Amino acid sequence: MTGDQTTTQRTDAARTVDDDRIDTVGWWQLVGLAVVGTVVPAVFLAMLRGPMPWTAAVVLGLALAVVLPASLVWNWSRRGGRAAVATTRRWVRDGSVPSDVPDAVWRPRVQRWLSDLGRRRVSGWFAVVAAVLWALTALAGSTDNWGLVLVWALIAAVGLLGDRGDRAAAERLLAAPARTPDRA
Repeated sequence: MTGDQTTTQRTDAARTVDDDRIDTVGWWQLVGLAVVGTVVPAVFLAMLRGPMPWTAAVVLGLALAVVLPASLVWNWSRRGGRAAVATTRRWVRDGSVPSDVPDAVWRPRVQRWLSDLGRRRVSGWFAVVAAVLWALTALAGSTDNWGLVLVWALIAAVGLLGDRGDRAAAERLLAAPARTPDRA
């Protein structure tokens, strides 16, 4: 019976770290993606010259309103849930991990966070290239493409500027020496 208390404490600590409920911020992110998915196709198709293909705007808008939030939930689930993602973000931004969280839990999460930042940076540079290419087509005479230049520039800004020092903070966390587990 002496080991039951330690097991319960570790289970409670793991439960608080791995709680997978979606918080208020997560719900607002999902709602925002659904709204963006609904509005962007209509705005894009409205910028085209000629008659507005409303059926295409509605179908594409409804599809994106479902696919974008679903992909975010899927992304969270691959990383342990929304709460695990938010907790990892907090660890990286604070530059420290609570002492009751084992290395086997936080190190893989921070490594995944760092890997995600790298992918975001690469996609940001691809968005820069796409923005430049659309700008060249817009300068060549097709003024309808300026809206796409703006969209790709926004995607590039999120990909390249959204890091806010998280890369360096994650690297500092991972450079910290491994903690030895407490032996009771």
